[in-house]
Amino acid sequence: MRGFVRATAIAGALGTAALLAVPTASAASGPAVAAPECVTDSQTHKHGRGEIEVCVENGQARVTGWVEDLLPGGGWVTPDGGCAIWWITFRTTSGTQLHGSHMACPHFGQPAHREFAYDANVQNVTGVEELYLGTAWL
Repeated sequence: MRGFVRATAIAGALGTAALLAVPTASAASGPAVAAPECVTDSQTHKHGRGEIEVCVENGQARVTGWVEDLLPGGGWVTPDGGCAIWWITFRTTSGTQLHGSHMACPHFGQPAHREFAYDANVQNVTGVEELYLGTAWL
């Protein structure tokens, strides 16, 4: 009987020690940090082409990529008169908001290819609804 009691006590002590040595998941991981939600796209149209990545984190959006005007021409109407631009429709806490990226606008002395990386001037962003490579006229 004495052997049984001793074995039970030792097993209980070892079990308690094992439980104390293993940290719980909440204690080990610390506060939760959300990873940014990123959306990427690549488009080619008659007027332009480009790639874009928009990352949303903590209500702010970071926009990176490039855009190229494929119809640079020499003025307002030659051949299309427009500038290549990414149009971004953001979802915000108050609805949607349209935002234009930096443009490639060789009609006015800028290079036909333009790279960009900036923080969008849109507040309370919750996501990206649409990305569209379009044209803009100044």
